[in-house]
Amino acid sequence: MRFDNDPGSGSADNQEIFVSIELTIVATRRPELLRATLQSFNEKMFKNFSFSRVSMNVDKLWGDEEDERNCIEVLKSFYPQAIVYAPPVPGFAAAVKRLWLNSEADFVFHMEDDWELLEEIPAGILDLFGEKSISQVSLMTKEKNWSVERRGMFHYARKNYRFLGFELPIRLKYPNFTTSPAFLRGDFARGWGKLLDETLDPEKQVRSLRNPQLMQYVSKFRNRLYVGKSEYCVAEDTGRVWRDRMGIEKVVVDDASAWLSK
Repeated sequence: MRFDNDPGSGSADNQEIFVSIELTIVATRRPELLRATLQSFNEKMFKNFSFSRVSMNVDKLWGDEEDERNCIEVLKSFYPQAIVYAPPVPGFAAAVKRLWLNSEADFVFHMEDDWELLEEIPAGILDLFGEKSISQVSLMTKEKNWSVERRGMFHYARKNYRFLGFELPIRLKYPNFTTSPAFLRGDFARGWGKLLDETLDPEKQVRSLRNPQLMQYVSKFRNRLYVGKSEYCVAEDTGRVWRDRMGIEKVVVDDASAWLSK
């Protein structure tokens, strides 16, 4: 795929270069959700890209062995050469780590199995990586609760400063990254994956003092938001509807995720 290495520069020396892109998917045993997700993204986005490799980790969570086989069949119906990991023990962070450390491409598009894409995503989205510090371009979602007008195009969070164990009334600003649908520079994904603590939520630990090495690593990079036409929600989380229907609640305790019956 061709990629403008300095969009908007207006320089005559600006050149297009060819880059490789991989697709990585974190899934559980929910074939109906996976199929709907892949259909949605294939119709509105994936048709505009050529993936050098597709990999999916399907965890033994929910469903049964037949559902797991069906998930693999669903993926193979879209990408016959896809690589599938089905570890004996489920683990969200372990799944992300496995996929990213085994990636090789210049860019990775990462997603979970429970999203619906609401609008067309052009190949030109990669132009948003024009600055080297931009290591992720993430699709705007309702969950981000973000106002571009007030807060800008780069996703960040604020955290109270602590000194000698005491929380001070000083708010520090630091970059925020996601495992929701997003493009990542390949080197950044592999660096993030290498430092992931498998006992913690892969997204929460990016902004947690429980993994200071990872927090320090990502601190020099930025996450550019892709707001699309609506500037509010480009992709919708269908997993929330599924969990409500099944009576399941996602909770985060000490930066670790768990799914409990209501």
